[in-house]
Amino acid sequence: MTYGSMSIIVSHVNVTEKFSSDYDNSTYAYEKMGNYVTGVPEAPALQTFATNYRPIHGYLAVIVCALGVLANVLNIIVLTRKNMISSTNIILTGLAISDGLTMAFCFPFALQTYVLYGPTSSVERDTLSNARYTLTYAIVSVILHSISIWLTVTLAVFRYVFIRFPRIGAYYCNIKRAKAAVVIVSIVVTVVCIPNSISYEFRSELRNESNTSQTEGVVWFIDVRNGTHGDIVLAKFNFWIQAVIVKLLPCFLLTVFSVLLVRTMQDVENRRKKMMTNNSVADGETHPIGSSTTSKRSRRSQRTTRMLLIVVILFLVTETPQGIMSLLNGLIEDFFQNIYTPLGDLLEILTLLNNGINFVLYCSMSKQFRDTFIYIFCGCFPKVVERRKMHTVTTTMVTEGL
Repeated sequence: MTYGSMSIIVSHVNVTEKFSSDYDNSTYAYEKMGNYVTGVPEAPALQTFATNYRPIHGYLAVIVCALGVLANVLNIIVLTRKNMISSTNIILTGLAISDGLTMAFCFPFALQTYVLYGPTSSVERDTLSNARYTLTYAIVSVILHSISIWLTVTLAVFRYVFIRFPRIGAYYCNIKRAKAAVVIVSIVVTVVCIPNSISYEFRSELRNESNTSQTEGVVWFIDVRNGTHGDIVLAKFNFWIQAVIVKLLPCFLLTVFSVLLVRTMQDVENRRKKMMTNNSVADGETHPIGSSTTSKRSRRSQRTTRMLLIVVILFLVTETPQGIMSLLNGLIEDFFQNIYTPLGDLLEILTLLNNGINFVLYCSMSKQFRDTFIYIFCGCFPKVVERRKMHTVTTTMVTEGL
């Protein structure tokens, strides 16, 4: 978020709300990075886009957050049903919780900042209580979204181990270890985000504009701490943590495991076809090896892997550009002000959409999820409910999911 020339980086969505430049003595965070390798000029096209998009952004964000919270609540309800319990679904439940909470915190922020009072700084909007909530939102949302990112990495690792090394995966990627992984990720990420949580402070300015219709009074905002040399060191340290550990490192790992998952899926499919081709009897007839149950289980595993791969790729699509730009903020002079800030609202809405889209993916790509959802919420379909009961035992595996 930016208040005048001051900036607060909310890394879960890279929110860069552009407020009026009323605070000439406030701090521009990236001026303290120093050692720029080059500079970047202002981009008029991006500024025009930001100006045109900003009036509708708040309304879109409020709608997406409301629907996203509902979707993630439904995810949690379905994924925690007894017949759905698995190591994969434990991690997906953790992901739904962190995504849902992120959007729940964003909803009142977007409502207050954009819809009720408008995006322009004012005495009515920028009260001390609003500044306190903004800081809470900035801190909590960074932690929650960072947890979501690293849970997605954990999900990719679990899935790769399970399909690449089935016996090892069945032993190590079990429900107990999945729960432990969710807890460990949550704790470690919270600790890593401590520098970000203590990097900001409240400030106030007296607005006294005789040539405007805005109310005179005190406006409150949040700025990066800059009173001491230690504050500057903390700002630099926090910058590299957010750019590398929170953004770029998980994106790199997700890319690696996405490639490994695709290759492993191809190998598994090739082996399956080869086994079926080689199983020819003397009369020339071909019979599939194994029972129909095993064949169905294999196909279901492949479908699950494809769906989880889409979840991972969607994270990559939204997070990788933000990670690269976060790094460039500290390497290229004026990059934050001229490039990153105008794109802030767009980056935010894309990330919010990604936080709420998993419910659609699960419903469209997982028969077990659909049937369980209908069983819980649509009791008026007795045939589907009965079919769900019949398949509950045969379709549930501890190391599988969805």
